[in-house]
Amino acid sequence: MFDTKYNQEAFADLPGVTFSVIRQMVLGHAKLAKLKVLEDVEQSLTVETQHGLIGIRAGHSTSVSAMVAANNERWLFIMKTAVVEQLRQVMPTVADAMRWSNGPAEGTLPLNFIFVRVISVVPLGSVFLRVMLEGDDLSSYGDDAIHFRLLQPSQDGQPLWPTVAANGSTVWPDGEGALHKPVYTARSINYSTNTLECDVFIHDGGRTSDWAQLVLSDNGSHQIVGLVGPLGGGILNTDKVLMASDETGFPAVARLLENLSPNVKGQLFLEADDGAACEYPFTIPVGIEVVWLARKAHEKLADAVLTAMPHHSDSKIWFAGEREQARRVRDAAKATGHDAKDLRISGFWSANS
Repeated sequence: MFDTKYNQEAFADLPGVTFSVIRQMVLGHAKLAKLKVLEDVEQSLTVETQHGLIGIRAGHSTSVSAMVAANNERWLFIMKTAVVEQLRQVMPTVADAMRWSNGPAEGTLPLNFIFVRVISVVPLGSVFLRVMLEGDDLSSYGDDAIHFRLLQPSQDGQPLWPTVAANGSTVWPDGEGALHKPVYTARSINYSTNTLECDVFIHDGGRTSDWAQLVLSDNGSHQIVGLVGPLGGGILNTDKVLMASDETGFPAVARLLENLSPNVKGQLFLEADDGAACEYPFTIPVGIEVVWLARKAHEKLADAVLTAMPHHSDSKIWFAGEREQARRVRDAAKATGHDAKDLRISGFWSANS
């Protein structure tokens, strides 16, 4: 063990895989994601990720096995799931045959799943609803990963909750009773009351916004839903930043702004139908210049970011919005020499669908 904080380990043999082949795969992923290689010797490779260790070792019944390590069982489960999903893209039969040395039994609820109760739904500005959820233990939701999946049962059928597969991955049932499982930001967390708040953007065709409005109108407090997480990236650690978002990313922007360095400098572009009239609340650091864009006036987020980018050659870039606009920003950032580790660029929806 390289660090005592990673006090949970698991191993899974990889049938039919040679050490040299899987080593190149892991090293390629580590290079692309800018991960630190802690060890690369004969029959042993270890890479450190944001949430733990991944690696390969000599196997027990096969020539090579996968290894993951984390500081708690929940993160260990998340790491195991990530390894299986990565392998499934290139070696699906190997991924299906994997069996981890420890973990929840097949058919049980995933370790990163919890039931929560809807405590309240209240309007926030003109186009958001704030949903408060209460669970038994929200201690794993911190600043290192600020997102989660909100699992909403259909209105018609009996909910089918996720389960653990034999290879340690998560099985998502489909068909009647399948869950809607969008990703949301934990806007705030109160650990003393085990409550979590998330903000839902109200828009036509949005299943979660329709659900939240129905809960609001019916006073549906204590309705049971599920959470899977934590997921995704954490807060930003930087003194220089270029941020941009439409409504789909406003809650994440607000959470990030509240945790930026007091000395931070940068720009923030916000796009909404009517610009600042959406009245979503932000706490803006002194060193951040805010520019509101109105979609109804045909102002585009990507255009503003690309115009500003030459002035932010040494800034971290954070973008959330429409997929094609996200692609434009990502391509421009790479072309101008921004390091991949300084980019968090996400496309959440498509104007063509």
